[in-house]
Order: sequence, then C-alpha cells, then structure tokens
Amino acid sequence: MTAVAALVAIGTVASTGGDDASALERLPTNTMAPFVKTAAQEALDGHDAYLATDDAASYRKFVWYRAQTAAFAATELGVTEQEMIEAWASTSESHQRAILGAMTQVGVPYRYNTSKPDVGFDCSGLTTFAWGQAGVQLVRQSTAQIRNAERIERSTAKAGDLVQYPGHVMMYLGVGNTIIHSVMTGRTVELDTISDRRADSVRFGDPIA
Repeated sequence: MTAVAALVAIGTVASTGGDDASALERLPTNTMAPFVKTAAQEALDGHDAYLATDDAASYRKFVWYRAQTAAFAATELGVTEQEMIEAWASTSESHQRAILGAMTQVGVPYRYNTSKPDVGFDCSGLTTFAWGQAGVQLVRQSTAQIRNAERIERSTAKAGDLVQYPGHVMMYLGVGNTIIHSVMTGRTVELDTISDRRADSVRFGDPIA
C-alpha cells in the first residue's frame, strides 16, 4: 500500500486544541506531519502491546504502522517509499522505537532547553526523548551525545543513529541525507535533509553499539 492510499486507512488525525494549535499553525510544518504522527503512535502502541502480551496481532500492527510511517516520511522527503521502509525494518528494534518516538513529535515547536512531548524540544531534547522510547538514556547535550555514541562511518549508518555537527544533533532516517530534527526557534520538529554545506562535516554515532 502506498502512503497516499494509507491516508484513508489511518483515519482521523489527532490535533492539539487551544492557543497552542493557533500558534503552531503559524509555524512551518511538514505537510505529512499529522499522518506521520498518528501512524508512528499506532506503531509504538502496537509494539508496547506486543511486548506486554507476545501477541502476534499486536506485532503485525506494529510492523504495518511502522511501514506506513516510513512511507509517509519518504513521501514528504521525496525518496522511494520501499527504500525507507526497508531501511527502518533492517535496523534494531531499539533504533525503530527511537525513530518512531521522534516521529510522534513531528510538528511540535522548537523550544530551547526543553524536552517535553507535544510541548517543545530543542535538538538534544528530541534525541533524548526519542531514544528514551527505546529505554536508552542519553546525556542531555548534543556534543556529549555524539561523543558517548560509538563513532560509525556514514556508509554504515543505520536509521535511528545520531547525526551531529558542532552545536546540533539530529537522527538519521537511513536513506540518503534524510533526517529528523528540531533545529531552531520559529521551526518545528521536522523531516528534513542534511544541508549540502554541512554534509562533509557531520559525524554519525550509534548510541547502543
């Protein structure tokens, strides 16, 4: 199923009410953000249920919604859906949970020195939250996070690994230059690509290698 077809399957998209919603409408947000968020949360819910019950149906739910989240992300970023789906499926379940955790926060505003779901994140706040969904506690600072991760080459980087350049940390999505990050005031947690001017200076690290 393509990402466009899956929009119907996912159904109603959750939204935030009140003043926060009005403020968010004024910020640039990925077009696919509502669908990414909903699919990612469904995937995590399925995985939580599987871990609690060892129920095959819950695991199938996890796999299906993980694939849909990857497909929505690929559509947003202009990469091949199947390539993104396979990149996520081939990494560890801890990496998958970290990615999905980050995806549940797409569209949440950047807020300095903050790591609060559905409220705000700075760059290391997002990676801290995301990896926390996999039960991994990261140091709450971008340079420390990459320093504490095992250094890996770009050619072996997996979906969910950390990507860092001085002053900023991101999460790799496993295909090309694709990332998810919370970059600066006036922006939101967003699906993006590593800029050309930064491509040669980034470092990759695996928090659990």
